[in-house]
Amino acid sequence: MKHIKTLIVEDDRDLADSCKRLLKKANITSVVARTGNEALQIFKVDKDIDIVLSDLKMPEMDGIELLKRLKKINPAVEVIIMTGYGTIQNAVRAIKLGASNYITKPFNKEELINAIEKIVEKNSLKNQVLSLRSELDQMQGFENLIGNSKEMNAVYEGIKAAARNNSTVLIVGESGTGKELVARAIHSNSPKSKGPFVPVNCGAIPKDLIESEFFGHKKGAFTTADYTTEGLFRKAEKGTIFLDEIGEMHKDTQVKLLRVLQDKKVRPVGGTEEYPLDVKVIAATNRALSDLTEKHLLREDLFYRISVITITTPPLRDHPEDIPLLVKRYINKFNAHFSMNAQGMDRKALDILMDYHWPGNVRELENLMEGLFAMGINDSITISDLPNKFINPTKSASSSADRVSRQEETKVSSLKETERNLVKQALIESKGNKSKAAQKLGISRTRLYKKLDQYGLKDI
Repeated sequence: MKHIKTLIVEDDRDLADSCKRLLKKANITSVVARTGNEALQIFKVDKDIDIVLSDLKMPEMDGIELLKRLKKINPAVEVIIMTGYGTIQNAVRAIKLGASNYITKPFNKEELINAIEKIVEKNSLKNQVLSLRSELDQMQGFENLIGNSKEMNAVYEGIKAAARNNSTVLIVGESGTGKELVARAIHSNSPKSKGPFVPVNCGAIPKDLIESEFFGHKKGAFTTADYTTEGLFRKAEKGTIFLDEIGEMHKDTQVKLLRVLQDKKVRPVGGTEEYPLDVKVIAATNRALSDLTEKHLLREDLFYRISVITITTPPLRDHPEDIPLLVKRYINKFNAHFSMNAQGMDRKALDILMDYHWPGNVRELENLMEGLFAMGINDSITISDLPNKFINPTKSASSSADRVSRQEETKVSSLKETERNLVKQALIESKGNKSKAAQKLGISRTRLYKKLDQYGLKDI
């Protein structure tokens, strides 16, 4: 038990001295007050008192009145009431007024210490919760998103902007950067948070089934249509549909998706009736959409329709300062999963991870951490626990890293071109009004002006 101090309030000198001796044996410091007024004076001066142990029946001021006055001084004060069998009803009343517990006379050392330990344990759990909340606030995370870097703060800004309205959102980023986590954070912080979140991998649905999967079908609409289905869009009604890998969608479906986004209505395959939709649409891609439009893989009108607000999830190599936070998160996660008690990762191992290029991004880091726990680790993760590719990269691995780096540079260049096009389009649609353009893009005016400088668009 951590060091605590109690204030014993008891007019019976023998009982007060007995309580003090019992607490001393348990290494608990205590001071004694003979009356309620004396207790109040001590409590106002001594800020180290953690728990007040008070008799219920006392002259001048009883335990109930003392409890009320103590709570006025400090609403968080912990009070244990001592009562006889004939006054238990009053002790229950004290609990309703904010007392932490009561014990009945005569009591032994175990009963007294147990009552105090319960309070200490409760406060310990409360402090842990507050600490975790504070830690999460410092990370400025949304749900499972973690990071304090300027790159992640830009993502959080985008989430806040996207969650405020029903505009379509496009999330652009490499595989493993948490695009679905961003989509879920937008949904959870939006007015549609009580509705369903329906994730769809556009590249995983066969071409001949995608229209039926998206928009539903009537019984008998085609050979295998043995029953009527409502489709994924209608399943997402009053909620959010997340269209992952939108760039993989077949062009025939793109036309129908565009119509749904424009009309906010959906017609099932084989049906004639149209159903109104109230759905927030979030799309994502790991491909540069400017390339897709130039190569006619994605309709340009659909591109602009789905990208009213654009959020870019940064590759992990661009914000390595967030790696210690992520490592801490995964240690807590896998300690619980594997029933282990790893305490952390030493500085040298962290430095190696922060220097790594992370082609698989945050997903690769999570897989690494899970693998370390699965293989078994000691109290602290050290360099010796890391796989060879982190410690002794081979020449071929270096070549591979260079190749990946070149590929990623190309992707970054394409993504920047995509962003430039979006900023330019927003300015054109807003007829040069910077405030409207910033609002359309879901960014601040200050950030918009930086983008105008960056992309040479000041004169539009």
